[in-house]
Parts: sequence; C-alpha cells; structure tokens
Amino acid sequence: MFRASKATTVLALAMVTATACIGGSAGSDGAGSEDSSGGPTTISYFTGIEETPALEAEAKEIIEDFEAANPDITVERESVAVEDQRTVIQTRLRSEEPPDVFGYDTGPGFAGVLAKADLLYPLDDAYKQYGWPVYDWAKQRVTYDGVLSGVPGSVEEIGVYYNKDVFDDMGFEEPQTLAELEEIASAVQDEGMTPFAFGDQEKWPAGHLFSIAVSNLVGPDGLNQLLYGGAKWNDPEVVEAIEIMFSDFVEKGYYPDDVNAITYEDANSLFYAGEAVMAPTGTWLVPEIDETVQDFEVGFFPFPALDDTGISPPSGVGGGLFVAKNTDDPEAALKFVDYLQFNEQRVKDDLERANTIPPFQVDTAELEVTPLFEEVLDDLSEAENPDAFGYNIDVLAPADFNEVMFDGFQEVLNGSRTAQEQADALQAAYEKAKAAGETLEQP
Repeated sequence: MFRASKATTVLALAMVTATACIGGSAGSDGAGSEDSSGGPTTISYFTGIEETPALEAEAKEIIEDFEAANPDITVERESVAVEDQRTVIQTRLRSEEPPDVFGYDTGPGFAGVLAKADLLYPLDDAYKQYGWPVYDWAKQRVTYDGVLSGVPGSVEEIGVYYNKDVFDDMGFEEPQTLAELEEIASAVQDEGMTPFAFGDQEKWPAGHLFSIAVSNLVGPDGLNQLLYGGAKWNDPEVVEAIEIMFSDFVEKGYYPDDVNAITYEDANSLFYAGEAVMAPTGTWLVPEIDETVQDFEVGFFPFPALDDTGISPPSGVGGGLFVAKNTDDPEAALKFVDYLQFNEQRVKDDLERANTIPPFQVDTAELEVTPLFEEVLDDLSEAENPDAFGYNIDVLAPADFNEVMFDGFQEVLNGSRTAQEQADALQAAYEKAKAAGETLEQP
C-alpha cells in the first residue's frame, strides 16, 4: 500500500506529460435523472475522513459545487474513519440502501474482495460513454477477473528524495547504478551523516524498499510472472533483492541505528533536518517536503539499477472510486464519479494545491507547481509506457502475504531471519493465498 493507511485510503502511481491536455468529460454539464416523484435524485457517497479539518471542509465544498452544476442530483456524503470504512463496507454494500459511490483501496485484499463478492458495478460501458482517458496500466489495477470495476483516484511512484546541496557540495550527480549509489552513501557516512532516512516501526515502509529492489531486478514482466505466472517468491532474484535492501544496507550502516524502532515520520524528520541525505519513499510526500524543508533544495530520482536489468520504479494505484452493484441510480452515480475525477478545474486544483497526480495525461504548461513537484512530474512523464514502471507489491498482493512480508522484513533487518528464509516464507504465503483464491487473475 502507498503511505500505509493514508495512501490506501486516498485511500493511493500520476504520470504526467507536458504535451497532452486534460480530456473533457462527457457528463460534466448534464443534469441528473429524477426519481419517480419528479424530485431530485439522491445518491449517497461513502468515503474516509480527510486528514485535516480544512481538507474535510474542502471535500464538502466539492459536493456543493457538483450539486450546483447538477441541480437534479443531491449527494449525501458520509465520511468515516478509515478502519471503520474497511470494517463495514461489505455489510453496507449488501444492505437495502448501499452507498451509490464510495472510495476504497484498489488492492486485491480490498476492492478485489468486493469484486469477487459481486458487489461492484461494472464500468466498461461508462469508460466508453464518458471517454475517461485513464492510462491502460492504471485501468488494469482496477480490473478484477476481467471486469473493469473502478476509477483510479491517483497514481504514485516510489523513488528517492535527496539533498541537492549536499550532492552538489560533494560533486555527485543522481546515481544510475547501485555502485554509484553506494559511493555516495559511503561519502555521506564519512561526513557524519546518515545515507538513508528509513524507519520501519510501522512495518509497511519495508514493503516499499522491497518493491523498489524487486521491480528493478526482475522488471514488469518478472513481476507479472511472480504475481500471475509461474515465477516464485524465493527465486534467486527475489532473494538478492532482500539481501541488498535488508541485510547489506544494514551491515554497511546506510540506515539509522535501531531502524525497526524508528517511525516513518521520524525518519522523514531526519531528512528534513539535514541529518540524512536521501529519503526513499513516494511522490505523496512532495507537499510535506515543500512545506517543511527551507534550508536546502530537494531533488527526486528513481532508485538506480541494481544490476544490468535497468530501472523500473514502483508505481501504482493506491485508491479509487467505485459504484455499488445495487445502486438505485447508476446514471447519477457515474455522473458524480465523472465530476470527482475528471472535471477540468478539479484536476487543476488537485495538482496545484494538493499535488495529487491524476491517472491520465494533463497539460502542465499552465500549472503553477513547485520545482520539486515539477521534477516529480517530469520523472513520471513516461506513464504511457507501462513497461517503464514496476509495481508497489503490497497493493497487488493478498493481505496474508503482506503480513508475512511486513513481519518478516523486520526480522531480516534485525538479523534474526536470512534473506532466503524470508523469501521461502513469502513463497509459502503466496501459494496458500493462491490455493484459497485470494490472488488476482492476470489483468
């Protein structure tokens, strides 16, 4: 999952090219359908509570704007805590009055479970009707058993933020290989600084590092074989990925001491304070970095190649919008989805104010964004080529596999489990999940 609970609720990879423009949405200006009494149609929207009161207020304003543009549709928005949303969503969707539209994580352990239970409204026709210009690879992430069932809310990439001032002072460029990265890390240590701001108290950050390494070592095709084909999670390339990120880097002192006791936020604080020079995490951190870091310039690069297989930065869809299978008014529900995700002004506002990257091409020429966010967008500019990106594994893997992954990596980090033992445990967990029908089918 991206950024643990925040990104899974964004629940949560958008790639943006400067040459394309925001596509107009077919349903933006039409009125909604009316109920049998001739009054306005009412649809319900079930979503997670926003992170701050200001964002919560803004979310309510978005509803008001939609209703003003569509006076025949009334939206009843219900926001609940993320953990409550996960607990009650299946019950709510099976009730006599299910939410018409809801936001949820797109992973197989979340929306994938709802799809298997036949609780999601199929959206193939809606994509054609509205002309939703979502990247093909992003649509694959909301396709379950061959049925396109969701609209990605945003896409993100996992890479490395770095202190440009330190790099410049030490004469380093952005590394392209593991050897170049380790040269930088060693030089940083010699200056009394920590190479990587990484903490794994919450366990999920290790999943990001694992995704980085495996994506680079096996590439998208190899990941597809691991997830859908005959490749095994204890194949040599996977063992090597674990060894590099969770054994070698610990032994070389690239992470802070007691890494399992350090939170994600505290690790980021080491980077903000200039005590750590690089921070491996996702593009969602741009707004916080822009707001917090004032004493040095920050850059962003994809994690370098670990061998001759090249660079495939993990990217994917953290969360999305879905329509309930039993919605009473799919026309109004789809019009609302269209407005939330594809309204031109909404897209522009999300890019400029929240640095939320949509899962389709937009024209960046008129956008007012920070230099760091512009650099991130440039790095994501190859989005039309799905082979350029790897996967964030825990978004696509079943829940029990993720539990083994997160718990096991803490043991590898503290030296109580070997890379091979962890790889064997991952393979056993995946085989068990596959036998139980809990893994995704090939999109």
